[in-house]
Amino acid sequence: MYSAPALEKGLDIIELLACEATGLTQVVIAQRLERSPTEIFRMLSVLERRGYLNRHPDGSYRLSLRLFELAHQHPPLQRLLNVALPAMQELTQITRQSTHLVIHFANRILVVAQVDSPEPMGFGVRLGANFPFRPDRVSSCVLSAFQPESVQEELIAALLEDGSDRAKATRVRTTLADIQDKGFYMAQSDTVSGVTDLCAPVFDHSDVAIAALTVPYLAQRDVSVTITQVQDALLATTRQISTGLGAPAHRR
Repeated sequence: MYSAPALEKGLDIIELLACEATGLTQVVIAQRLERSPTEIFRMLSVLERRGYLNRHPDGSYRLSLRLFELAHQHPPLQRLLNVALPAMQELTQITRQSTHLVIHFANRILVVAQVDSPEPMGFGVRLGANFPFRPDRVSSCVLSAFQPESVQEELIAALLEDGSDRAKATRVRTTLADIQDKGFYMAQSDTVSGVTDLCAPVFDHSDVAIAALTVPYLAQRDVSVTITQVQDALLATTRQISTGLGAPAHRR
């Protein structure tokens, strides 16, 4: 097995900071990675110079949007966004709700596209936000439900974190089977009271879910669109996106 110590140190720093919303100082980064402050300083300087890190006035380092920008230049993701965004914009006009598109990346769910509600008030999720891949998030379950069996078992293990809990594993499998039957998932938000998350899969030519489209439904006095109408519009939108990505006929 080949090794590239300098590259590994740089990647260790990026992966560490990816989980830190407020940034870390050079000393803390060195402690966390069990490295000397001197060698960490050299790596931080290079990563900052190349635009991958930002150094804040308090001395902490945080990830810039450089990785996000590079990810959006990747052809498969760019194609997904080209097809999905116009349909998402139409969906928000129909439902009067915001919508966001997520993918599974590094055992997390990452928001790669987002459209705000056209209403003066609404609930939305920030573009670029990422969350743990857990069974209490509708998009995690939807992304897991529409995968080949071998991949699904790996994702179930990731959802559970501790696969030794058989009862919990059974509940998750039951939930995924129900999502497969219905073609979507609806549940109360695990984050915000009063919001109902509706989520449906997006397929490509491989006939697996490559993304999940979510509408966080917020009931408002002046919005007459019902949650059932939102559900129908969401499913129509994911079928439209999937068709644009070359999904098999039975997914359209």
